[in-house]
Amino acid sequence: MDYFNHNLEGLQRTCPALAAAVKDTSGGVLMLKESREGSVSAMCGGQWVHSAYDPCKEAKVWAEAQLREWQAGELAVVLGVGLLYHVEALVAVKPAGSRLAVVIPDVSFLKDALRARPMGAWLNAVEWIWGTAPEMAEQLISHSAALRVFTYAPAARLHAEVHRELEEWLRRSVAKRQGGQLHVAVVGPIYGGSLPIAKYVVTALEALGHRVSWIDHSLHRASYDAFGAYRDMRHRQAMQSRFAEVLSLSTITHLSEDPPDLVLAIAQAPLTLAVLEHLRKKKFLTAMWFVENYRHLTYWQQLAAGYDYWFVIQQAECHEAFKRAGARSVGYLPMAADPAVHRPLTLTDAERTEYGADLSFVGAGYPNRRVLLPRWLSKDWSFKLWGNEWEGAADLAPVLQRSGARIDTEACMKVFNASAINLNLHSCGGEALDPQADFVNPRTFELAACGAFQLTDERALLPDLFTEEEIVRFRRTEDVPALIRMWLDDPSGRRTVAEAARQRVLRQHTYGHRMKELLAAIGLRQPDRIGAILRGDRNAGALAVRAESAPEFSAMLRRFPLGQRVELKDVAADIRANGVGRALEREELLILLLDSYRAETRDLV
Repeated sequence: MDYFNHNLEGLQRTCPALAAAVKDTSGGVLMLKESREGSVSAMCGGQWVHSAYDPCKEAKVWAEAQLREWQAGELAVVLGVGLLYHVEALVAVKPAGSRLAVVIPDVSFLKDALRARPMGAWLNAVEWIWGTAPEMAEQLISHSAALRVFTYAPAARLHAEVHRELEEWLRRSVAKRQGGQLHVAVVGPIYGGSLPIAKYVVTALEALGHRVSWIDHSLHRASYDAFGAYRDMRHRQAMQSRFAEVLSLSTITHLSEDPPDLVLAIAQAPLTLAVLEHLRKKKFLTAMWFVENYRHLTYWQQLAAGYDYWFVIQQAECHEAFKRAGARSVGYLPMAADPAVHRPLTLTDAERTEYGADLSFVGAGYPNRRVLLPRWLSKDWSFKLWGNEWEGAADLAPVLQRSGARIDTEACMKVFNASAINLNLHSCGGEALDPQADFVNPRTFELAACGAFQLTDERALLPDLFTEEEIVRFRRTEDVPALIRMWLDDPSGRRTVAEAARQRVLRQHTYGHRMKELLAAIGLRQPDRIGAILRGDRNAGALAVRAESAPEFSAMLRRFPLGQRVELKDVAADIRANGVGRALEREELLILLLDSYRAETRDLV
């Protein structure tokens, strides 16, 4: 039967431009197959796009699963086209007052769907989103409604890159419009390179206006290290592991006493899988920013299923590995800099003499660095090496500063500012450049924020972050000496490149930018929780307007400043403070009763 023309007529009523585009395309990208039940199904690339047995039943089950999250008033955005069985099923169950939009990355797929089967009047209940990723993002944002994204995976996989780009544009739009105050509990590690990152995150969140509870486990570093005095490695590891479990339990106590909207852990934070599962049962949202190379530090495999959201500094294979291990949501979030810390400095002559050199390197003595750095020693330039773990590197001993002592952040900034060229060499376990050179380390952003010139090894993800006019990179170790000579002879060029990199960081790569992106990503997936707070829907002014049909409650809310976030506990506290010596109204008593119930049911311990 000729389903196409009839379906096209229906589409033309609501979206004539899309109907014209569908008519002009060739289609033929989906292979239509008869399912076991008899209805038409489809394959693409050797994989089924809908069930080979009963696509209608499969679509109904999928739609009912999405319905558990879909809130009234939200605009549901469906990723994945296929033959639209799943969209038809969603239309049938959508909540009153809600709308449904379908993203069309390629109109050829829609043409195949319209050819395959009769669609019916439900086509007119759908808002069709099509065009480039920025255009589609703009169309969705223009609806000014809370967005909830539903992914029909079998069909969405065919346009994964477009969907990723679309989500990135949506995230940027949401990040720009954040106007509400969250309460975020940041859980830091006991020690290590991610500890300063946790502090930068706290500072960034506070600067954005959010309330932060900083659970700083570095306070227990001395006790943790004390267990290292045991001679037997098994005893050391057992005691340190048990101590980390105690700190994990102490985190629950912190959260119980002041429940946050989001628990954000930074890499190596001492949270066990059992504690994370307990937090989920209590309806707490958890996220981890894993600022590590997932190939080298693999403890994430035991924790993957525990966090609601993972943010990582790698892509592609890393995301797939986390999902195979049980992670529900994995997003890319690169490193950053804190301009208040990583900044240009005015140095004294004495400081320039102490810290300055033609060529500098700051970092630990990892295997590939021990092999490569000696190759770049030369009588043609001065070289200073800073950092620890260089024991046994005899050929580097003459340039090693402070006998290999670890230097603090302030000293690092002086080295960066005083050096003509800062080498930035990513570590790896081998004896050369990283063979799997994807992630970009924090040093790249920190040097750039200082306005310091750097020479770094090429990384797969670097071009998306900095251009070659902002950071000079090398692809072969044998090219490094010539690059050093060339840039030492061009101080004006170094200043131009370094300043361009600094401006790029200030525009796009601070921890403030990253926290906006992280919260926006979670807000898109939690439009009724994190998203609502970020949009300002929980502010007193917005709540008072929504409560106008109940004047008693509206009056309570108007006692707060319009832009202040107000929760049930805040209204209850206001009633207790202002209700002394008078009989409380029925509505006030109801608020106090609900708040008492909230406090009892939210107890974590």
